[in-house]
Amino acid sequence: MRIPTTIFLILFAAIQAASAQWNITLHEGRRYVPLEDVTTFYRLNAPLIEGNTFTLTGQGRTIRGSAGGREVYINNVKYVLCFDMVSKGGKFLISAMDVTKIIEPVMRPGKIKDATAVRTVILDAGHGGHDSGAKGPLGSEKDAALDVVLRAKKLLEENGYNVRLTRMTDVFIPLENRPAMANKYPNAIFVSVHFNKSNVGGASGIETYALAPRGVPSMDEENLSYSDFKPYPGHQRDSENIALATAMHSSLLRHLRLYDRGIKRARFLVIRDIDIPGVLLEGGFMNHPFDSRQIAGTAYRDAFARAILEGVNRYKSAVAGQMQYFKPSAVVAATDATTAPPLKKDPAPPVPVGSKTDIGEAVNQAASALSTTP
Repeated sequence: MRIPTTIFLILFAAIQAASAQWNITLHEGRRYVPLEDVTTFYRLNAPLIEGNTFTLTGQGRTIRGSAGGREVYINNVKYVLCFDMVSKGGKFLISAMDVTKIIEPVMRPGKIKDATAVRTVILDAGHGGHDSGAKGPLGSEKDAALDVVLRAKKLLEENGYNVRLTRMTDVFIPLENRPAMANKYPNAIFVSVHFNKSNVGGASGIETYALAPRGVPSMDEENLSYSDFKPYPGHQRDSENIALATAMHSSLLRHLRLYDRGIKRARFLVIRDIDIPGVLLEGGFMNHPFDSRQIAGTAYRDAFARAILEGVNRYKSAVAGQMQYFKPSAVVAATDATTAPPLKKDPAPPVPVGSKTDIGEAVNQAASALSTTP
């Protein structure tokens, strides 16, 4: 079943030219668009197809992924999509949600509507006090996070930013107090610094979380595949959130050079309840032999702080229209024989099309993310 092109244009409020058209295909109750439509709109070359894998290139940009999976690389940075890409009727399809919520803000950050200037950076050192967070043989998460935040604060202030910290010492700050503090500052962004721990052992690398859009499964370890249609304050900043995540994650990869676990979506309270753009960074695993040695070193923590500064600068330039798109920026991710565990499928049944909580409703609300010209 296909929805007429005119309806699609209303949904997405976007058109490249009179010759461009978007064709929505319904698959398992969700809206998908052909890869060719993405290619046309963003003026990329014809897809290179090898089996289930595709690659799009053009104007210094690349998008590659595989049907049946959720991992896609845009300009060498890994993103875990909201939903699986599929192959149907001889065409590769990508969910309309992923086009509006990931591809568009990454490919054209300067067109994000109502993006605010960045003058203040709220740095949030995870855990603290009696809450040690993840522990490893060489230290605890709370101490490493605070050390990185203090180093980043110094660099940001030297570069003209106002900086506010949710905690400056080893004290416990309730989770709900952190976004409440961040929401007091206009023209600000929120960066929460954490380190990981694998419950199954062996996991390595860095990952960045932005708020999961309405109806999208959460991808954190505790709430894997949890979907929620409830609106939260952070949803007002969906496009800015993914743009900030892109700027931060690519900078982390360049400076830290650990295994790339990707940009993911979750509903952590600290990024859920803020009304400014925000991300949560996981800078490696406290209980991985290689990661823990890196995290314990001052050189690594200095590099982490520099990555935060670079990420803030790149995001600020991007939403101000000074960057046409997020360029690869010499991303070099380390390889690791132990890869991240595969994401589980969302066990929830497809949402009926037309229902009040249809995923399409969330896509409709995201229509303003796409402007009328490429």
